[in-house]
Amino acid sequence: MQIIGYWYPTDSSARHDAELYTNDGIHYTLITKDNNDLQGMIVNLSVSDRLGNIPRKITLEDRSVFETQNNDEIDLLLQKSGHKDNSLHFLHILETNVLWIATSLVLTIVIGFAGIRWGLPWASEKIAYILPISVTEQISTGTLDILDKYILEPSELSETRKQAIQEHFTKTLLSVQTEQFNYRLYFRQLEDLPNAFALPSGQIIITDKLIEMADNQQEIDSVLLHEIGHVVHRHGLQQIIHGSIVTIAITMFAGDATAVEEMIVALPTFLLESNYSRKNESEADEYAFQKMVKLGIDPVYFASMFEKMMELKDAPDDSIDEEEYGEFLSTHPSSPKRMQRAREYSDKYFNGNQVQN
Repeated sequence: MQIIGYWYPTDSSARHDAELYTNDGIHYTLITKDNNDLQGMIVNLSVSDRLGNIPRKITLEDRSVFETQNNDEIDLLLQKSGHKDNSLHFLHILETNVLWIATSLVLTIVIGFAGIRWGLPWASEKIAYILPISVTEQISTGTLDILDKYILEPSELSETRKQAIQEHFTKTLLSVQTEQFNYRLYFRQLEDLPNAFALPSGQIIITDKLIEMADNQQEIDSVLLHEIGHVVHRHGLQQIIHGSIVTIAITMFAGDATAVEEMIVALPTFLLESNYSRKNESEADEYAFQKMVKLGIDPVYFASMFEKMMELKDAPDDSIDEEEYGEFLSTHPSSPKRMQRAREYSDKYFNGNQVQN
């Protein structure tokens, strides 16, 4: 077997015409135009990967290099000699086979989808529970200030009303909390929208409109306990971790470092929309129902609050901006199943008592 190419002496860029010979598939002889004669064992050669038609480099035992464009001959040499780098030839076959390429593409898509759909949420949940609560404080630092500066407005509720709700929140609702979060309640306005959301640290914001919609303290309690449930189950933190992993992946592949900054800016918007999964909402619901039962509050009040939301969404009144209210209602779906679950708790622990306004 004869392979034509160029030879580069050790530590030199000088190029010499050369030919590589082998007769037995075990030994090689390299002859240059300058009558340099190099010999050795094929097994001791180091062969570069095959990438399309890029010239291959063969490093000899004395660290000099033989370069050739005759890739097919090199592959044949590796195959016949049983060289360890013959696996690179197999990879080249895979890279140039249409069927294998199509199969790899399909597998990549399936694995990628599975990773995003199930892998990332699973990993985000595990990480969220491992991180100490002090980390949630650091993540949430300054978020409420940003919301107050750009989105939220000061509450117009009377100080007496706010104080009464605040005292009830502290003395009653927090009395059944066993987690070490630093819960704090804030009152704000959000374009006359009914909303409530929680920061990962335990800061809970509730709007005037939502309080005005409630007919009693129990309905407000159902909302606040639901938001505490999001904090306890680290839902906000999970979403932030999930988004951060995606952002880091995009940054690594696209080289776009500004994506990290965009993630930080997007955090307040995420908190406002509370765009949790159905699983997250169900977990927060269950937490609220269990705490309501422990406090002697009928979970049917949760259902009654949802009924108000449904009526608000379906109201024919032209004064209701469906686009504005729809955003809140879509992220907190008025699911009949969720209301039915609340009524099941009511039937079990309170004999299905009717709501008393």
